[in-house]
Amino acid sequence: MKFTNIIKTEKEIIADGNSIENNIIVGSDISCIGHFGNVVSLNIWTKNCTLFHAYNNTDNIGWQIKALVELFDLTAEDGFLLSNFKNIPCRIITEGSDGWGSKVIGFGHFMEDKFVYKEDFAKITEV
Repeated sequence: MKFTNIIKTEKEIIADGNSIENNIIVGSDISCIGHFGNVVSLNIWTKNCTLFHAYNNTDNIGWQIKALVELFDLTAEDGFLLSNFKNIPCRIITEGSDGWGSKVIGFGHFMEDKFVYKEDFAKITEV
């Protein structure tokens, strides 16, 4: 699945019956999860929720990281370290119209109208 094909707008998110809340990414890491057969997984945390964790086990982690750089406009001429993927304002998509306390189902850029659902993001095969 191509990254550009999964980008949603705020209008689409709201039309799907979901909510959008402000947040900040506080950290990220990559893990190798033994009880899933040593599957590599991308982990991203905000101040009060987890955007990505073992739930989205993936063999396309390189594409996901590249898509994160694109989504949050983090392109750097000399490269970007995953350890620097922190203190980044973002917006969280929560299931339904209740807002906080609901299941986190996606995330997006803080200022630009670019959002992705986690389920779609886990399927990226090219950017």
